[in-house]
Amino acid sequence: MMSATDYKTQLWHLVLRAPKEESAFIYFQLESNEGLAFYSTLDSSLNAEYRDIELHSPISLKPEVEQFLSYLESKISLERIVDEVIEDTAHIKGHQN
Repeated sequence: MMSATDYKTQLWHLVLRAPKEESAFIYFQLESNEGLAFYSTLDSSLNAEYRDIELHSPISLKPEVEQFLSYLESKISLERIVDEVIEDTAHIKGHQN
């Protein structure tokens, strides 16, 4: 079981691979669900037939993000390239001062 501190200092890090032609739909859905996750397209996928989209979300929102991903996966082809929990180093550094 995670402590309250874990929820404040951990992020869920995902990299999703989607067909290039579906990327606009994903970006629209992410914008529509503002606050669910920060996202960016990895430069390494810009010249490919797919887009790798990196997401960072507070671990406390994992159930909501899972529901969001289930919805996306029901609509389009989506592959999870990275799926891990990482430390929120920005949050930790902010508390060390």
